[in-house]
Amino acid sequence: MNGAILTQLNVLLQLICVIIVAAYLLTRSRIFPEILDGNPTIKTRIILILLFGGLSIYGSVSGIEFLGSVVNVRDLGPMVAGLLAGPWVGMGAGLIGAAYRLSMGGITIYACSISAVFAGLFGGLIWIYYKRKFAGTTIAVAFAILMEVFHMALTLLMVRPFDMALEIVSRVSIPMILANAAGMFVFAVMVKNIQNERKIQAERDELMLEMEQKVAEHSCADTLVQK
Repeated sequence: MNGAILTQLNVLLQLICVIIVAAYLLTRSRIFPEILDGNPTIKTRIILILLFGGLSIYGSVSGIEFLGSVVNVRDLGPMVAGLLAGPWVGMGAGLIGAAYRLSMGGITIYACSISAVFAGLFGGLIWIYYKRKFAGTTIAVAFAILMEVFHMALTLLMVRPFDMALEIVSRVSIPMILANAAGMFVFAVMVKNIQNERKIQAERDELMLEMEQKVAEHSCADTLVQK
């Protein structure tokens, strides 16, 4: 891995840190339980579209320009939005990111814009397949990798001259794939931890309820004996 790729990867990982902080705050918000339950309200969906659409824009703004393209983590926001709340939310975030990417111009303008929308759509379809639940760490990371491979394939298909497209892909594919996969992994682990916390809390509540019922039964029995 040469110095240019390492530099790009370092910058992208710094961008990922900002996105992860925003995602962490989301996981600790009051709306996150309804997201995990697979029943986000219209208000919550709008919030998610705006949040992850904004993060998609941030991924573009803070990217690295290379041969008329932008080395970025734009797709991560729509991907996560789709995995959390379905295709409409994912595509909504993707459209926001795509609209901003269109305003930036450049040789990869259409391939990158289309990729952002498909990132949200594919993430949402995975959410539907897993019965309106987050798919889990392994599936999420694999999706992030495959999505960036798809992004690179679109670039090769749509950008001309082909030699320029090939050079761009050869230089940006590794850092973009690794950065998006790393960001998705960290987010998926956070979601898994929240799910485990909820499971432990539910088990604790169930145990406390059983204990209260037993105490009530014993108290009732003692009262009858005394009478």
